[in-house]
Amino acid sequence: MGSSDTVQGRDGLCFFGKVSATISHDVKNVLAIINEEAGLLQDLSLMAGQGMELDPERLVKLAKKIQNQVKRGDTIIKNMNKFAHSVDVPESEVDFYEMTSLVVALFTRMAASKCVTVVLKEGEMVAGKCDPFVAEMLIARCLEVSMDSAGKNHEIIVEVFTKNSERVISVHGLRLEVAENDLQAIEALSKNAGASLIVAPQDSLLEIIF
Repeated sequence: MGSSDTVQGRDGLCFFGKVSATISHDVKNVLAIINEEAGLLQDLSLMAGQGMELDPERLVKLAKKIQNQVKRGDTIIKNMNKFAHSVDVPESEVDFYEMTSLVVALFTRMAASKCVTVVLKEGEMVAGKCDPFVAEMLIARCLEVSMDSAGKNHEIIVEVFTKNSERVISVHGLRLEVAENDLQAIEALSKNAGASLIVAPQDSLLEIIF
């Protein structure tokens, strides 16, 4: 039986729904900004038709803003595609650094809403086998718990590395004790993911070990 079979279906659906909602908000924001810039471009065109002289530099800046939003939208869609495919197989070879990078990107909006900055330190490929969807759920839930523990206007630092043949995702920056129900939830998730946890707010540390 794969580890995903042990995950309660509703928890998985709730996680998928939460990420999908976040992505839809991000895409909507991108489209709103593009629409606003296109409207400004239209206004300038109408004024030019009435004889107003156009500033080429202003047009270049407008075009660049639209291009930047298209690139941002493309990155969001690529992340959505990667996340959607994480449910394809119950176990596969993954790069834990790339997986953590994806989860951090997907939860940037949540971090902003909690006024917490999440920094993923540069790292290298950390290969291993796991159930990708369950592992992403675990990483995401641990990030949420860490954000709550860190509190507003603080920073948490995430590192991914190999230690003694184990794959470690380390989160630094915890400040407060983790609530008992949150602790139980992430411990249950870690068992489903085939991982173990170290939660030590006194050392400002949470580690997921695969």
